[in-house]
Amino acid sequence: MQVDYNHLIKLAYPGQPSIFTDSQLDTINQLIEYADWYDGENFKYIEQRYPEYRSAKDYTPTKLTINLARYIINKLASWQFEQPVDYNCTPDGGRYDQIEEDIYQVHKDNLLDSKYLQAATECNITGGVVFKLKYDIEDKRVRIMPRNRIECFPVYDFDDYEKINKVHFVAFIGEDTIWKHTYELVKDASGKNVCYIEEATYDVKNNLQIKQQILERQPLGYNGRWLDFMPVYIIPNLPQIGEVWGISELKDLIPLFEEIDKKYSDLSDSLKFDMFAITVLLNTKVPVGADGKPKLKGHAGAVWNLAQMAATENIRPDVFKLQSTFNYIDTLKYHIDSLVALVYELSEVVNLSVDRVAGIGNLSGVALKLLFAAILSKTRKKNTIWAARLRDMWFGVLKMKSIYEGYDIPDDLDIDIITHIPMPQNEVEQVEVITSKISAGLISVRTAMNELGIEDPEAEIAKILEEQADYDKRLNLDQVKNNGNQ
Repeated sequence: MQVDYNHLIKLAYPGQPSIFTDSQLDTINQLIEYADWYDGENFKYIEQRYPEYRSAKDYTPTKLTINLARYIINKLASWQFEQPVDYNCTPDGGRYDQIEEDIYQVHKDNLLDSKYLQAATECNITGGVVFKLKYDIEDKRVRIMPRNRIECFPVYDFDDYEKINKVHFVAFIGEDTIWKHTYELVKDASGKNVCYIEEATYDVKNNLQIKQQILERQPLGYNGRWLDFMPVYIIPNLPQIGEVWGISELKDLIPLFEEIDKKYSDLSDSLKFDMFAITVLLNTKVPVGADGKPKLKGHAGAVWNLAQMAATENIRPDVFKLQSTFNYIDTLKYHIDSLVALVYELSEVVNLSVDRVAGIGNLSGVALKLLFAAILSKTRKKNTIWAARLRDMWFGVLKMKSIYEGYDIPDDLDIDIITHIPMPQNEVEQVEVITSKISAGLISVRTAMNELGIEDPEAEIAKILEEQADYDKRLNLDQVKNNGNQ
């Protein structure tokens, strides 16, 4: 489907200067290209820049895609959210423990283990992802929905990019129809913030006239209680100062991916041409049939009598194959290996293969951390940004529950977002270190369990205590029996 993205910009930013519109359109086209590279639909861009890779009437060049883009993106996302996120509400005990349990239930109901992973993938591809909150009146629960960056158009102050006053979600739902969903934060007569919501579809062929008003502009809330915040949370990928969105992980890697795909395609073609080399007939008159095509048949075991096809009696006809004599394989292999190594270096993903790790043996915890230092550092930087935005999102979830359900939120509540990095470790060393810390009183058992990635430390501690009590009870019974026998 061919769509004109100018219409999206006109709806999201009405009356903006044309130069701003062009910039936004360039961004949209760039995001589409990033998504195509992730999906392996990238050769159309190579053909645009290098016409020699386009199919011709008598020749179809090999177009081989080595989709390192998907591998790199998925690997970075899995380092962030391969292991489930944990939450810790402070202070501990009483009402705060109940809130923590409620957060885990909302997490479970919204399938956030998989949504976090999907959102991190989108964030890596396009440079950002958006979480949108919605209260489902029928199911009486808060829904948490990650949305693609390409659908989200925030409006913010030029001098204060963190102050987002309005957010449009705009997308095509057909060639002739655009859907727009808008959140806007405004101050009422008393000076309090109120979030307004509006939703409609627009007719592309009729100068973007409203096709259907799904939801009239109205304050968002329930029973006279309105949201004083915008339930939209933008998570950028390693942004620079002054940026609402971050940078795609593919931005610096696409030129390398492009060169790798070209060289693998060239290698495949060179192999094909060497295996099925062009046949050259020298000093011959090739007989032609009624259809104008040569009568010679080229197939395995074919025999041609060239003497009968000599151009003249004095010149000897000949036939040979055009075969390459250029020894390029070693150079090409070095070139491709260098490009692939550079991809891993720039993306900071560890390049491990069987031949690289064979013979290394059992690595210590320190050696493993050094081996994975780059991706560990990058993941921690990403998680620093994610943890801050997810904390705001979860406060938004609780505020929404307070408006729609009368949920009680203590004034001193704080929410810690605990992420777990799947760092390969020497588990014996790890347990010994943690045990020593517990014995020295440096950390609690609960904190130690969090470090080990145990999802629900309280439940695990309860199980341990229950097992210990059962063991003590059986031990006491055995002692009683032994004393009775004596």
